[in-house]
Amino acid sequence: MVSRESALLVNNVLLAVSCFVVFTGTMWPLLAEMFFDRKLSVGPPFFDAAFTPFMVLLGLVLPIGSAMPWKRAHLGRALKPLRYVFVLAIAVGGLAFAMQTGRSLLGPVGLFLGAWIIMGTIVDLWGRTGRSSGRLARLTRLPRADWGKMVAHAGLGVTMAGIAGLTAWSIDDIRAVQLGDSYDVGNYTVQLDKVEQLQGPNYVSTMGSVTLLRDGKEISQLRPEKRFYPVAQMPTTEAAIDYNLARDVYVVIGDEQDNGGWVIRTYIKPMTNWIWIGCALMALGGLLSLTDRRFRVAAGAAKTTRAVPAE
Repeated sequence: MVSRESALLVNNVLLAVSCFVVFTGTMWPLLAEMFFDRKLSVGPPFFDAAFTPFMVLLGLVLPIGSAMPWKRAHLGRALKPLRYVFVLAIAVGGLAFAMQTGRSLLGPVGLFLGAWIIMGTIVDLWGRTGRSSGRLARLTRLPRADWGKMVAHAGLGVTMAGIAGLTAWSIDDIRAVQLGDSYDVGNYTVQLDKVEQLQGPNYVSTMGSVTLLRDGKEISQLRPEKRFYPVAQMPTTEAAIDYNLARDVYVVIGDEQDNGGWVIRTYIKPMTNWIWIGCALMALGGLLSLTDRRFRVAAGAAKTTRAVPAE
């Protein structure tokens, strides 16, 4: 019962159940309207309550199962190299909890899981180099499947941390702003400089000029637009985005107000790019594993010619 095979089984069950939860939440409103003539709305509260526990359990089990040997394992022996990593991961989550005020616990829990998975995977990879001297040299000679597993699992940890941070620490702001005025959103200052009407190829654009500042220093010039297509009689909104590794800032311009101001929406989405980086790492880990020479069927086998009986 205690082996890497059992850990893989638990992993697959958790992923399958999580997939079923998403499928149910997506399809049930359609089925209810089609067969029972009832309009239902399934939103984030359902997915947070039903999906999150399985992902938390998966994150806790993954480094332990990865450290287990095949066929037969000892749980205490698998946990022993991870004890310091677990304490350090708790410290990371505790630091995030101490730095935030009055926000969801999801952010610290996500950072704890991300740190636990990433550091646990690194410890597992290092443990495969043995205990004698020359471990660094043996590290470079490990099979690509081991490296692929480490990269893919680390990518999952990065993605978990990114999703948790994005969910827990996002900031949304909407207000009417006069030309030349500025306002604070989180750690940033947004200043509306001007709004002008421009003619596009097949649309009329209302474009705002917005300055994004932090600590009094200009970070970026943003150009949010509201476009109107006369032929289709359809308005669209083009958000202006400033992004880096830590966060994305979106600015959207709305309608003009009676007092001459403009409606400005500002969204600060932390750790958004962590999700994309984590997905890229998972894909890279899969590619590394597929290039392992042990998985090449008859890679060096000589071709044999099949004898054809004489007529």
